[in-house]
Amino acid sequence: MKRKAKTNTKPTRKRRLGAYWSFVLIVSGIIVLFLLLSLIKSFGDWYVDHIFPLLHGVVARVWNVFPFAFGEIVMYAGAVLVAVTIVWSLVMGILAVIRAARKKERKKRRVYRIYMKSILVVALLFLWCYLFHWWLPYSGHVCGRDTKRQEITSEDFRVALVEIGKRIGWAQQNVVRDENGLIVYLSDEEAFKVIIRSMQKLSEQYPRLKGYYGRPKVALCSDVLDWMGIGGYTYPYTMEITYNKYVDKFYWYALQAHETAHYKGFYKENEGSFIGFLACLTSDDPLMVYSGCYDAYWDVLNDYYDALQNEYGKDADAKYAEYWLAGIGFDMELAVSDEMHAEKVAQEVYENDDHPLEEYSDTVEEVGDAGWETQDAVIAENDYDDVVRMIAEYYKEKKAEAR
Repeated sequence: MKRKAKTNTKPTRKRRLGAYWSFVLIVSGIIVLFLLLSLIKSFGDWYVDHIFPLLHGVVARVWNVFPFAFGEIVMYAGAVLVAVTIVWSLVMGILAVIRAARKKERKKRRVYRIYMKSILVVALLFLWCYLFHWWLPYSGHVCGRDTKRQEITSEDFRVALVEIGKRIGWAQQNVVRDENGLIVYLSDEEAFKVIIRSMQKLSEQYPRLKGYYGRPKVALCSDVLDWMGIGGYTYPYTMEITYNKYVDKFYWYALQAHETAHYKGFYKENEGSFIGFLACLTSDDPLMVYSGCYDAYWDVLNDYYDALQNEYGKDADAKYAEYWLAGIGFDMELAVSDEMHAEKVAQEVYENDDHPLEEYSDTVEEVGDAGWETQDAVIAENDYDDVVRMIAEYYKEKKAEAR
């Protein structure tokens, strides 16, 4: 006779996800969903046109309350957290391998688990901010317009140079100078009001530039930025504009126009540079025109010469000379003098400050160079150099409209 097996009549308890893991899964799911949506460029355009301005209006106002760059502090704190997490994880891994953990170590492991759970939440919130504050706007079309790239010739670059040269010439004639012939610069606060006015003027063409503008803040580690070749940075998670205080005043307008374009959702480097250029080009302030157009002039000039070499080969230098002989539209000697004087003043400001980390400046510079190279490789066709093509296209379209 076979004995009947006992059956377990006790109901089994179903394990439920706790509040913590439910939160993690929900937030992770939303992040993945919007990452997938970001693959659709038109969605990125819609987001930055309709949702981003609302988000920006709230977040930018909140962090603008602080007189210092809170986003920069968050970045440093994040670097410390990453270092602590790596070291602690290595220590706990070693302890686990040698099986040295007993009752006392279990408490440490419990503390470690709590710490890691907290780090996971911080990482998710950081990803959340970057997704909605930066990646979705970045994922759209350049300047929000689905247009095909045009074929640009040396003649297109020449036309752009002529027009930019005219604006530089106008600016040189109208910029305010002192009795020694040196440019009179506004304070940073007053200069930024000029930039805002120019951006709002351009908003008739690019509506994203409407709305709230917070003030730019001086970077806490301006010397480190200077060694890395960084003039300014816009923190997406706090939506703050920061700038290196050692940037010369002549370049300041071009820099701030670029960063302000990022601040308003034009996060690609080519579109940020292009919007910044247009704001300077169309400004009613001579110094802003001077700064932005002179900065762009050299980039266009370099690409013009490259295009001549590709099209004319050994005759390129003769064609290049024709451009200079026809007149460039402004006083190059005066422009170089204005630039050099501004750089000299900026260098004096730098030398008057203490730089406790200066002995590491060469290392920081190498890191900066590697960072620039990596960024160029990652952003590919949307890098800084592409703005020259966009400027040439801009003048090519204006020429076609005038016919």
